[in-house]
Amino acid sequence: MATAAYVKGAERMLTRAEITPSGLKVRFADGKEGMAPLGELRLPARPVGVRLPNPHVVYLTLANRETIEVPWDFLRHYADTDYERREREKGARGRHALGERLRRLRTARGLSQAELAKRAGIARISVARIEAGHQSPRYETLEKLTKGLGVPMESLLLD
Repeated sequence: MATAAYVKGAERMLTRAEITPSGLKVRFADGKEGMAPLGELRLPARPVGVRLPNPHVVYLTLANRETIEVPWDFLRHYADTDYERREREKGARGRHALGERLRRLRTARGLSQAELAKRAGIARISVARIEAGHQSPRYETLEKLTKGLGVPMESLLLD
């Protein structure tokens, strides 16, 4: 019998939002809480109401009757100061994994970076940066690379 359960994505789900004199106090489904200072929100008028219609965005009603959306990811780092670093690291791991798959596919076809770049219609430096994990390619670039390699998109994106 489990003594605890984890909801996938709980760190992205807001469960409470409250306007206080010092800021917007939030709580996430994983129990993390924090305070986003009003000055950090850069609001054109003072907040007078708050709604949480779904777990991913807070709606603030302002004194000038304007409604402002504040997304979960803006608020998360106020509740978990380590979150941003972990997300950067996760992104770096993803870029590195994509680069490794691209290099593996390219070398398996006996292509140099320059040859793949020419086939794909992109700059060789872009291929090098993607393979090194230094650049996150746009979807259009991924399409060009898969066409240049003669493989389906899944081959490049999935291990």
